[in-house]
Amino acid sequence: MEIALHLGAHLTDQDHLVRCLMRNRGPLLAQGIAVPGPGRYRQQLRQLAFDMRGHETNAQTQEALLDGILDEDNVRRVVFSSDNFLAISKWALNAGQLYHAAGERVQMLRHLFPEARLELFLCLRNPATFLPALLAADETGAVQKQIEDAALASIRWSATVAQILEAAPGVSLTVWADEDTPLLWPEVLRAVSGHAPGMDLAGWLAWYHRLVTPAGHAAMRRWFEQNPPVDDAARRRMLAALLARFVKPEALEGDPLPPGWTEETVDALTDLYDEDLDLIAALPGVTLLEP
Repeated sequence: MEIALHLGAHLTDQDHLVRCLMRNRGPLLAQGIAVPGPGRYRQQLRQLAFDMRGHETNAQTQEALLDGILDEDNVRRVVFSSDNFLAISKWALNAGQLYHAAGERVQMLRHLFPEARLELFLCLRNPATFLPALLAADETGAVQKQIEDAALASIRWSATVAQILEAAPGVSLTVWADEDTPLLWPEVLRAVSGHAPGMDLAGWLAWYHRLVTPAGHAAMRRWFEQNPPVDDAARRRMLAALLARFVKPEALEGDPLPPGWTEETVDALTDLYDEDLDLIAALPGVTLLEP
């Protein structure tokens, strides 16, 4: 049994991944892949992960848990997706670190599936845009306080990734940059679902509605119908050309900067993020999807 856990991060997906996979439930199930509805597991897995700390788990407890979630039989892979697996959004930045309890949370989730092969998937986002987005989405004041208290130059995704790897040795971790998702989206879907390379998921282009005009989206759909790409590299080239032509200017606008930030702050954080991605790519056990 394979368990694929899509861990977020917050404000990188907005459930587009699970919605696309659920739209393709039938064809995926034909390949032994189950995609349960989020309402059947998000609260349950999070609560059970806490409740089962310190309690023994085994093949029987794993089977009972999955039986309570799945309607399907003869499944080889199950996909779970939640950006709250590692933390709720207002604590995505805590104690000066992104998802500071990520290792512990992954360990707790792994404990629920002791007999499964666990695969983890995490989309990373430039802190220069991620922190402003978290701040804009938070109404509690918690994010503002965490940003004020943090040493910005020390906020590194590599620390989060290293913590996950240490907590779950032997578990595969696939990451990608949110900034690259427009070119990688079909590959992200395939990596998480584990479906056969030759399979095209219905509705995969829906993700691009937020980036392009309606006319541009219709043109993209026609183009891919008439010119199916021969491989991933060809698709990326097509997407790059189509997005350059049809992207909405407002889709490129960011959230307001936190108090005290300047463009120099953004540039410095972006440079650190680029360096961090190179470091993460070199970590054993990590697969970095990139264009």
